[in-house]
Amino acid sequence: MSRGTSRSWRATVLALVVALLLTIAAPAVAEPLPVPDNETVQEAADGETAGEQAGEEAGQSVGEEVAGGEAAGEEVAGQPAGAALDQLGKDLAEVRHEAETAEQRSTAAGVQLERRKKESADAAAEADHQRARVEEAETQAARLVAEQYRNGPLGSLGPLARLFLSERAEDFLGHQHQAFERSHSAADVLNEVREARGRLVLAAEQARQAEEAAAAAAQDSQQAVERARTAAARTAQLLDSTPADQLELLEQLDYDRADESRQQMLAAGVFGPGGSASEAGRKAIAFALGQRGKPYLWGGTGPDAFDCSGLTSQAWLAAGVPVPRTSQEQWAALHRIPLRDLRPGDLIIYQNDASHVALYVGGGTVVHAPHPGTVIKLAPITMLPILGAVRPDPESSSAS
Repeated sequence: MSRGTSRSWRATVLALVVALLLTIAAPAVAEPLPVPDNETVQEAADGETAGEQAGEEAGQSVGEEVAGGEAAGEEVAGQPAGAALDQLGKDLAEVRHEAETAEQRSTAAGVQLERRKKESADAAAEADHQRARVEEAETQAARLVAEQYRNGPLGSLGPLARLFLSERAEDFLGHQHQAFERSHSAADVLNEVREARGRLVLAAEQARQAEEAAAAAAQDSQQAVERARTAAARTAQLLDSTPADQLELLEQLDYDRADESRQQMLAAGVFGPGGSASEAGRKAIAFALGQRGKPYLWGGTGPDAFDCSGLTSQAWLAAGVPVPRTSQEQWAALHRIPLRDLRPGDLIIYQNDASHVALYVGGGTVVHAPHPGTVIKLAPITMLPILGAVRPDPESSSAS
């Protein structure tokens, strides 16, 4: 085979191989998509427009719901739901109770301090008085000793010798009588000295004990004041953090509940037939009602401001019947009566620790000084848990 023929054959085979490889590697050609007609295009366009419109409407709806939720949240924040308001009422009642308890105990500690101071001063004055009596008795004793010393030589003679030396028997007998009286007077003086010294020792010890009691009372009073201030600060903090409209709503709800309870108890006869007040009771009621509108003041006893027990104690003092200063002391010292025997003028004691007191005016209503930030006013007798009732003038009959 010639060199030219060989090259021609090889070229032909190479061309066939290349063509075969290109055929295998080439991708299959996809069938062409059908061309949409005008109706199909319009439907697609309408669908896209509807989708955009629905999306916009949905977004608007969600936005309105979110805005509505925010508005609802603002409404809830401005006026709590029932459960939240009830919890606020419980919290506020708790801190107010704590504060009033501390205030009444602080007032009682102050009263006790003044009492102890007076006892200490009285004991010191008694000790000074007994010391003066001792000095007086000792002076008398010294005078008698000096007199006996001056009469010593004559006193050493026997009675018979003195009788012979006397110019007259009457003089001797007179001297004997005087000597007898002096001997008895000296014995009395010596007894007085001993007794005065004993009284002085006792008075000095009582003065020391009274001074120590006064110091302890002063410490108790200071601690009670600090506790009361701490409790009052917690109350003020809670009040400051609560919107005024919520406090007003809570006060109205509390009043409505108390009034409903009062009506139920009156209907059930819990407060008895409702007798009339005594003459002193009428005066106490008139005084208390005359203080309405005046502010509450911790430790206040008038004339411009009062605390709860300051009002009741001053009301009955104006009626001529002194009563203890604090609600706890009024509960402990005054005559207790059952609620069925209530009459106007009686005192209503509240809470298990007797931390609040009000004056009953009849018809299931009391007048009282509530708490800091309020004024003296009327309220349903059921405004707080009732501990009991006391009568300052149990011996007085109802006025006709």
